[in-house]
Amino acid sequence: MELPVEKILKDRDITYRLVPLTDKAFTVADVMRLADGLVKAEEVGKTIIIRGKKTGQKVAVLLRGNDKLDFGAVKRLFGEEMSIASPEQVQEASGVEPGAVCPFLLTVPLYVDCRIFDLENLHCGSGDHLVGLEFAAKDLNKAVDYQVVELAK
Repeated sequence: MELPVEKILKDRDITYRLVPLTDKAFTVADVMRLADGLVKAEEVGKTIIIRGKKTGQKVAVLLRGNDKLDFGAVKRLFGEEMSIASPEQVQEASGVEPGAVCPFLLTVPLYVDCRIFDLENLHCGSGDHLVGLEFAAKDLNKAVDYQVVELAK
């Protein structure tokens, strides 16, 4: 069965690889443990849904897997304090539970940390907890609109 993201990738002529996981992955450590050596740790990315504490505005941020979100930089960019979205809010913004969020399937704006483009390949959520998605980081712009920012520390 084809994943919804595959249609987008094929339509945009993006070369990709699906990586089977032996169980549901929620963290970068889970991906490394469950990918049976098919993923390089430094190429794992994570898509985090955050929301404004005052406005409730939701956005997605794509970071390298081992980077941390700089909430000071987030506040400067969005003009308010932001927090990690609840599982229900993640579901609303991405169509999936935390851990499977795919940057190509979002219903909210995407902000990509500039360090993502230091990577040749990017491994991220596919929209399915049991499957990872790998593609060339430079191809991100072929399938999704985003703003490049500096939000990691």
